[in-house]
Amino acid sequence: MAASILVGVGWISFVLRYAAFWSGPYSLFQSIVIVLVSFILLAGITGAKWASWGMRFARMGMPP
Repeated sequence: MAASILVGVGWISFVLRYAAFWSGPYSLFQSIVIVLVSFILLAGITGAKWASWGMRFARMGMPP
């Protein structure tokens, strides 16, 4: 699904921009937490999209 690729590329660009520009005032552990939370959001968004796609097509395979 193209949305999964776009979400992944968006996450990588966020992490790189965060590391380059915004991570200065935060400690190492705070930066790690921000990256982990953003990854959890990435997994949640991607999982929700795939779950809705799977539930939509699961009904097509079941006999009436």
